[in-house]
Parts: sequence; structure tokens; C-alpha cells
Amino acid sequence: MPKRVYFIPRKDGEFFSFQRVLVTKVQAKKADWDIPDSAVDVLANHRTVYEPLYSKASQKRSRTSTDVLAHRQERKAYEKDIRVFVNSHIRFNDLISNSERLSLGVPPRDTEPSPKPKIDGIPFVGLEPMGGGWIKVTCKRETDQDRPSMHNYADVIECRYTMVPIQPGVRKPWPNLDDCKEVITSTKAHFIIQCGDKNAGQRFYGFFRWVNQTNPANSGLWSNALTVVIA
Repeated sequence: MPKRVYFIPRKDGEFFSFQRVLVTKVQAKKADWDIPDSAVDVLANHRTVYEPLYSKASQKRSRTSTDVLAHRQERKAYEKDIRVFVNSHIRFNDLISNSERLSLGVPPRDTEPSPKPKIDGIPFVGLEPMGGGWIKVTCKRETDQDRPSMHNYADVIECRYTMVPIQPGVRKPWPNLDDCKEVITSTKAHFIIQCGDKNAGQRFYGFFRWVNQTNPANSGLWSNALTVVIA
């Protein structure tokens, strides 16, 4: 997903300077940028109301609670209309260059997907035979073990598995990852592996990991082998 850009300053002093620059430049360039007078007037009217309220609220020794509340309410309404104005007339306006947007205090929108860092840890996996050769898989993050959840940096969870016939009285070594030729991926933390009813009674062995499909090198480590008897 593209990264959302937050451009309105949090601190009152910084917001005061930001809105002053924004309104002044927009009033000067509205014809070049093809911005309607009515849209610019909304911001200009807010500025006329806001700046005296800011001045009062900034005087800590003389301000009243009424002054502070009036400033807070007007700033909230002003911010809302600034966001509407920027999204309607600045951010996607082809007549405005990115350098001009930056001069207004409005960074260009990031159109590139945010990089996903290396995935640490392994999924916590539960296996439940459902009958008919089906196995219900439940995956959880290490930090969220009380409910099924995908890792924030993963696109899918990958499972590599094999099925081994059970021979009473015969103990066989557990398969390793290279022995597991069947592969299934899921975008959901809950999913079903359909082994087929013909394989009921065999033992399922599976390895699981979180996968970054865009950059596989940032995928997580494989879990230890998990096993259950197919029902």
C-alpha cells in the first residue's frame, strides 16, 4: 500500500505558520492553478477567524478557558476544510509541481509500496483433523497468541507438507523440509488443507513460515515440523 502522508502540523505555533503560508500562496496563485475563488474563500475566511483566536489562546497569562476552547474548535474546523481543499485542488492538480506543493507544506503523495522489513519469528500453528481428509490450520503471531492473525509484514503463510502411512510397531524418523514436496499458501490465518479422504489414517507432517512475496529474502524462518493424524 502507498504510504499515507500527514502534512498538517500538530503544534499550534507550527500550524499557525503553515496555514498562513498556505492561504497566502494559494491566493496569489489561484488563477495559475485554476482554483475556484469560492474554494480559496473558504480558507481565507477561516484564517480571518482563526488568527485572532490563536493570538488570544497563546497568551498563557491572560487567556481564559473560553479563549482556549474557541481556538480549539476553530482549528478543528479549519483543519477539516484544509484537508478537503488540499485533496480537491492541490494534491492531484497537474498545474502544480511537486516543488510548489512542498513550498505549501504539502508533500507529494508516496506512490510506491512501503517496504516490508525482515520477518522475525515463526507462526504458531494449530492443526485440527476435520474428517474427510481435511485439516483445519490456525496461525497466530508470537505477539498475538489469543486469536488467529497474519503477520503484518507477510503476504501469505506457506506450508510444505508430506503424508506418511502409519505402520504399527514401526518407528520412522520425522521427514525434513526437503522431504515435503506438497506446497500450499494462504492469505488468511485460518485455512483448510485438503489431503483427500483416501489419505485418512496417514500421518501429516508440515512446516510453516510467513512469506513476503515481493521480497522473498525477507520471509520468516520455517517452523519445526508439526504433525497430526489425518481423519
